Amino acid sequence: MFHAEGLQSCKKGVVLVMEFREVMNERTRLFIRLAVVTLGVYLSFRFILPLILPFIFAYFLAWVVRPSTEFLYKKAKIPRIIGGSISLLVLVFIVGSGLVYLGNLLIKQAVSFARNIPIYLNILAGKLDNICSSCDEILGLSVGSAREAVDDNILNMVDKVKTDVIPGMTAKTLNLSIKIIAFAGVILLILVSAVLIVKEIPEIKQKYENTNLYIDISKVTVRLADAGIAYMRAQLLIMVFVAVCCVTGLVLIGNEYALLIGILIAILDALPLIGSGMILIPWTIIMLINGNIFAAAVLITVYLLSQIIREVAEPKLIGNKIGIRPLYTLISMFIGLKLFGAAGFILGPIGLIIIIAILSAK
Repeated sequence: MFHAEGLQSCKKGVVLVMEFREVMNERTRLFIRLAVVTLGVYLSFRFILPLILPFIFAYFLAWVVRPSTEFLYKKAKIPRIIGGSISLLVLVFIVGSGLVYLGNLLIKQAVSFARNIPIYLNILAGKLDNICSSCDEILGLSVGSAREAVDDNILNMVDKVKTDVIPGMTAKTLNLSIKIIAFAGVILLILVSAVLIVKEIPEIKQKYENTNLYIDISKVTVRLADAGIAYMRAQLLIMVFVAVCCVTGLVLIGNEYALLIGILIAILDALPLIGSGMILIPWTIIMLINGNIFAAAVLITVYLLSQIIREVAEPKLIGNKIGIRPLYTLISMFIGLKLFGAAGFILGPIGLIIIIAILSAK
């Protein structure tokens, strides 16, 4: 009897050991697969993405104009390559007109600001005199000592700009011109590729849609497309919130260009290495120097609210939309930022989506 019970216990022990080994083997395989996929995504972003990035933009443009292209093809019997070209030209015209209009407004504001620079400099000089006089009194220096030190530093800075910065800018003008020409060539490549993609997509889909490779790739690309749309919607929604906050604050301080500047700040706020602080913080300092405490308080409040809106809403909105927890989205943004710089702010979540899509593919 005892022998039978011992044998039964041994059998149970063997079964438990086998189950444990099976679980460990499964976890080991999952870990190895995760490591391989993660490494593959990183290497693809580092070395392959720069080579195919223009064609990704082209595919995005083709996806945007495809509905109108198919409408022209089915209703008016216009060939896809012609319909795609027409749709793309209309899109470029609309976007270009909007950018030209906004750029024209910004140039006018810049010219107006440049004309008023002497006035601003006189005001700043007066404020600087008062600050330097106060420093002389507090530190027990002779009258004019602080202002003399400030003037010397300003002159040294101007001399450095003349000797180092300006010659360097002149030397780089040719390289900048070459880069502008190359950029124009890339834009042309993207537009031509977009038209060809619109034309070829139906044939490619019909030819390969039943193959295993096409099905596997489609699972990833469909999820990426959904996530990309969700990401753009989330960014647009956050930009609207930030723009409303900025415009409201600028209206409160009586700025006559509240709408234009508010939209510009919202756009800058979407850029990870620039942000709304590039405008609002110096503006706040200037208002403090001018003694306008109310305007300075409103501007710094607008800046803080903009940061809170982005920091709170971005991980939540993007995480909910793309099916990833906000914490994981935030972690992926941070890792992407460390690995790829500013581009990693977008590549991080995209890489996470690719990894999850590949690991969950059956």
